[in-house]
Amino acid sequence: MYESIKDKPTIIVNGLSNKQLLEVMKKVKEVEGLPEIIFASVTPTSCEWTVTDLITELTAEHAEMQKVKKNLKNGVYKNTEEK
Repeated sequence: MYESIKDKPTIIVNGLSNKQLLEVMKKVKEVEGLPEIIFASVTPTSCEWTVTDLITELTAEHAEMQKVKKNLKNGVYKNTEEK
């Protein structure tokens, strides 16, 4: 189990407001030399999961979000209709 998640840096928080979480994320991202980190906060659903299942799901979600960001950057979602 651990082998499947050991190379997926993840920070999971609980009990912080969105503003506080964004501040933590900002500060962590300012630290030089860290790998890309997945951030998440505990939800009513995720608190029932094992850590392995949670990190596996977060990794999949992160990969999908990276695809969306890349597509947005490349203009894939731009409206091509001229009005």
